[in-house]
Amino acid sequence: MKKSIVVFLVLCNTFLFANISLNNSGRINYLGEIIESEYYIENGEYYIDIDGETLIGNSLFIIDDGFLTLTGEHDNIPTWLRIYNKFGDQLFLKRFNKVINISISENGKFAVFFDGNVLQVLDIVRLQLTSYERSIRFAVNNSGIPFYVDQYNDIHFRDQIFSIDENIRTVLFHNEIPLIFTKHSIFQLEQKLQKVHTFSGEIFEVKNIENLLYLVIKNNSNYKLLKFNDSKNIEQIDEINFERSSNRIHEPIYAPLNYGEEDFPFPIGNSYAEIQQYGTTPYLHPGVDYMGDDYQEVYAVHDGFVKAVLTTGGDRYWRVAIANEDSPEETQGYLYAHLNQNSITVNVGDEVVAGDLLGTLYPWGFADFTHIHFARIFCTGTLWYGDWWTTENNLLDVINLQDTIPPIFEDAFLGQRFAFRDIAGNYLDPLNLSGEFDIIAKCHDIANSVWRIDLHDLSYSLHPISNPDSTLFEQFSYVYDFDLDTYHSGIVDNMILNTIYSRDATCYSIGNYDFREYYHIITNSNGDSLITEEDAAESFDSSQFPDNYYYFKVTARDASLNTTIDSMLVMFNNGVHTHNKQLQIPNYELRNYPNPFNPSTTISFELTAKDAKNAKIEIYNLKEQKIKSFPIYQFTNSPVHQISWDGTDQTNQSISSGIYFYTLNIDGKDIKSRKMILLK
Repeated sequence: MKKSIVVFLVLCNTFLFANISLNNSGRINYLGEIIESEYYIENGEYYIDIDGETLIGNSLFIIDDGFLTLTGEHDNIPTWLRIYNKFGDQLFLKRFNKVINISISENGKFAVFFDGNVLQVLDIVRLQLTSYERSIRFAVNNSGIPFYVDQYNDIHFRDQIFSIDENIRTVLFHNEIPLIFTKHSIFQLEQKLQKVHTFSGEIFEVKNIENLLYLVIKNNSNYKLLKFNDSKNIEQIDEINFERSSNRIHEPIYAPLNYGEEDFPFPIGNSYAEIQQYGTTPYLHPGVDYMGDDYQEVYAVHDGFVKAVLTTGGDRYWRVAIANEDSPEETQGYLYAHLNQNSITVNVGDEVVAGDLLGTLYPWGFADFTHIHFARIFCTGTLWYGDWWTTENNLLDVINLQDTIPPIFEDAFLGQRFAFRDIAGNYLDPLNLSGEFDIIAKCHDIANSVWRIDLHDLSYSLHPISNPDSTLFEQFSYVYDFDLDTYHSGIVDNMILNTIYSRDATCYSIGNYDFREYYHIITNSNGDSLITEEDAAESFDSSQFPDNYYYFKVTARDASLNTTIDSMLVMFNNGVHTHNKQLQIPNYELRNYPNPFNPSTTISFELTAKDAKNAKIEIYNLKEQKIKSFPIYQFTNSPVHQISWDGTDQTNQSISSGIYFYTLNIDGKDIKSRKMILLK
């Protein structure tokens, strides 16, 4: 059954000269011959109906005597490239890690794109690929010869290398002549490289349409559309005034939609690092999807410098990456994905301020899922090639997000709130547990929308049936705040996914338009914030406790710190009597109040006189970097100790808002850890 249908307009090469102008964002707007096509999903596959033929894909390009399609739901899963003839027969199929900024030669016989590692030129007629070095600025002529700029700003064409002192923005072929565009100048490569035009304003956009060259020249908020009738005869055909900045004030961050509106109930379609599976390959979602309306405006959330404007597929995958600092070294920034290409208001190299308009949302067309994919990223280089990492859950930092809906637990297995699975994969009777096992909790969150999303963090604890308010064991599971390499190699991403999510036939985690089931292996953690390969071997050892009835409690929180606690009665049967093991281990009663806190919190704990001689409290950030240490120099008459922390590091400098861990360390060993949140 077709899940969602949308009709798009596809432009071919026939041009109507009366239909070219500037749109409201200062981009070139033109219409050609309209070809009606229909996009839909059926049984998890993407299809396009065009000219009476059905093609597989979700992005479509018109080529010589046929069609080229791409299937790539998200940036971090492979993209399938297919070529069809005009009768709908598939002629070519190949998978690439990425298909970035694909473009077609004027005669429709060649395609060129960056696959994440090298530049690829595809001969559409012979169905052959030729690889060249890494490039994000390129074009291909009607003979299949690429013209590209490498990462060092050197120009390559026909085995020759040229250099200019200005930073190159884009290149293209005009009447088969290579042209290079910098911020203010046009260079022509014909036997030799020469500058042919210089403008006082900035070259904002350039297009080659039916062998005529069109440029947009920007002076502050003024945009002029110029047409080159020949190299000397330049005609202005349109002009608009557009102010990119909203002049809004930026604080720690506002959401990229409805910018600046306070306490707004933003609907969230996907949360950070939740499992996704569209097709065969599961992955962790590298960002947060803020749901919006078709053509809704998107704003910058932070001052910065534009490092990338690119698409990883077709029209719906255009994105802007903005670094917080203008540096070729590693720096943090933000990604804004799924913009209308002709609405994007910035180019690489531009400086933006928080509140600047970046563009509008692309009409998604599937499952009523128009959204901005928004992520905090970090990368290196003067230009960014799409191989950035994503980091941290930005939902925690959006200060104007209002969400009051707490997480929701569901039964994980056969009417049981939690599932218990041994190392061999067998599911256990909760009233006859022994040895080591994993605990699986099924839960999700809802954030102002109909879509299930995943959580912010999970923890669990063990309580005696005789006194459920006392705690025998407590451990933090994990926080969905990992660094993800899904734009690079996927090694870290895959390791985390297979550690925190259950994926067997009984408890099968999945997330897509139709199904969202999150089964969390909460015991696959050693209690710190990082997930490593060793965490997959962690489990709960029931033999450390006397045989008895207990309550397992699981605590789930979302990014707005809404909390839900659920519990389940279990019984241990290991032949361990009350006088053994765990009851002789002190609890230490480590806690802090208030939590969350601003500006300070008090950490309290219990120690014996012996332990106090070699004990200290240590504070760490999410990357396990030590922030501050508090040695305990003397033992008081009371076993209860207190330490006040004012949110400063070891040099007494204030630190930023976020999640921190405090650990009780005795004789060089971490005895107990808990989590706290600093909100400024």
